[in-house]
Amino acid sequence: MATRARQHLIDMETLERVAPIIRNVAHPLRLRILDFLDRQGEPQNVSTIVEACGAEQAVVSQQLRILRDQGVLRCRRKGTHVFYEISNPNVLLLLDCIDRHCAVGTSGQAA
Repeated sequence: MATRARQHLIDMETLERVAPIIRNVAHPLRLRILDFLDRQGEPQNVSTIVEACGAEQAVVSQQLRILRDQGVLRCRRKGTHVFYEISNPNVLLLLDCIDRHCAVGTSGQAA
């Protein structure tokens, strides 16, 4: 049960605008990438992201492109390296929700 009641419903225009972002972020590898970038606190190159996520470079690159296309990440090139960072910190609230969900015991109470 929710611990707080919002005063109003979120308008449909806003929900329609954010639904594609949530849909695209809600993928295990994309969440892992965001979690890694958030914890590093500074832009990371593709090789470092690949190593941290344990997936093949082609797969990680595809996920990075999706997150970039949604405006969740931004990238910059420095020489032959491309560095990624979170451009929309609001998506990190999803990671906070995941952390809280993991902390909830089977009784529904926070652990």
